[in-house]
Amino acid sequence: MLTIRATARRAVLLTLTGLLALGGTPPVVATDTPVPREDIYRSLKVDDVPAAYVVLVDVSSSMQDKGPDGVPLYTTVKRRLAGFLDSLTPADQVAVVTFGRATGVVHPMSPANRTEGLFDKELPGTARESASDHGAALDAAADQLDRSTAPVGAVLMLTDGAVNAPGSPYARLGSPAWQRLRERFTALDTDRRIMGYGLPLAEGTGVSEVLGGAFGAPRILPVDPTALGSQLSAAKDQVRTQKAVSLLRADQGNTVGVSVAGEGVRRADGGQVTVRTGDRTGERTRTLDVTLVSKARHVPLDVRLTGTGGTGGARVTSTGPAGPVTLEPGEKKTVRVTLTWRQEPRFSLVPGSRDYEGRVGLRAAVSSPWTSTIRGSLGEAEFSTDAPAVTELDLRGTVPGRTPGWLLPLVLLVLLLGAAAAWRGHKRRNPRLTGVLIVTDLRTGNRQEIPLHGREVTRETDAGQVRARVTVRGRQEAGRLTLVLRCERDAPRPGGERLRDTGTCELGKSTVLCGIGFSHETESEAAVLL
Repeated sequence: MLTIRATARRAVLLTLTGLLALGGTPPVVATDTPVPREDIYRSLKVDDVPAAYVVLVDVSSSMQDKGPDGVPLYTTVKRRLAGFLDSLTPADQVAVVTFGRATGVVHPMSPANRTEGLFDKELPGTARESASDHGAALDAAADQLDRSTAPVGAVLMLTDGAVNAPGSPYARLGSPAWQRLRERFTALDTDRRIMGYGLPLAEGTGVSEVLGGAFGAPRILPVDPTALGSQLSAAKDQVRTQKAVSLLRADQGNTVGVSVAGEGVRRADGGQVTVRTGDRTGERTRTLDVTLVSKARHVPLDVRLTGTGGTGGARVTSTGPAGPVTLEPGEKKTVRVTLTWRQEPRFSLVPGSRDYEGRVGLRAAVSSPWTSTIRGSLGEAEFSTDAPAVTELDLRGTVPGRTPGWLLPLVLLVLLLGAAAAWRGHKRRNPRLTGVLIVTDLRTGNRQEIPLHGREVTRETDAGQVRARVTVRGRQEAGRLTLVLRCERDAPRPGGERLRDTGTCELGKSTVLCGIGFSHETESEAAVLL
């Protein structure tokens, strides 16, 4: 089946290649070459990171059956297991557990380079057990993993048969014993990565269900005893990947620290950066020293500095490297950027200084040359070096207050319009006078005419025995026009006081003030008050 699938995949690739050649469409070439996985491993020194392996070897009598190559399965297991243990690093740890009717820890958890007596003294010479208790073997594996503090653990189960454990609490999959076993491995996987690998040596082992009872997602390799050595290597490679991932997770979400220094730069306790801009006007620039500090422990970072937004005519232009700033883990670098802004005089009705305020953001976009490899071949699809860090720069200074050139004409126009409105109101309140005011001495009947003109008339009168000063003006009352009269008369008798009175005279009517009769005459009533 594997051969047929591989052949089919090669056929599809050849067909696609031919179609591309016929269509004349060149293949797409990635512009950024991913960092090789081995380079990342070397940089991380994954071989110095310990992994705890627990190898579970089935020693039931069926393991003496011969495989496709004519060699007993148990012999093949010991041979390939020896090569696998030799390939582990000195930092790795190994425990070997045999299981049949009984379970035995033939090699407790210890450094992988101390297994010299495993095959001569510890492992049984032949497989002779009459049953296979897979659950008890997994329980013993959990005991061995408890003895290790390695960040990565792997359980490798090599078996040729299904669960056959009469009288064991693990005889039936899904029993309470299996549920407790599942809970135990879940707890082990809380603070570190524990993986389960099934290496079936014959058909019908049910190893997928067995390991699935203890692990959430076990890895089951194909049934092929002749390929056992390469399968063990594949498991080791996946464990090696998890070693790298265990280190890289410390840098998940890490970003860079950004600090700004330079002339007039102050940093408040809350982290806000203020730049004092002075009191000069026009185009202004300021060179700032921006220090970038990598907080990553393992991952190299690329940082691109750009300006974001801007108020008060401010913007940021970089004078540093054209490309990104590369930071090794924990490295600190200082680059220079140029802050540019324009300060213009502010509107003011009176001379004096006015506050200038502006703001611009300094954006540090963080990426890593490792990201594509980590998300791809290492399988950490969510890995990220965090969102861009934005440092807000508040600009503070002063500018002169300046009256705009259009303000004086506007003020004059407003004054003229106000004066015109006031004059119109004055005319409405003081209409123009016409006609004649008749002043009559009520005792003698003598009369005197006072011609009315303009908006106010003041006249001395001497009608008969009357000596008086009369002032006349017009007024609107409830939409009607009337004369407003003010009279000051000499004392009628010697030694008396002057008489003073004020009143109104409606059109066509008469009135008496200070003992003097007043009436108004005109040819046209409509023309009395204008």
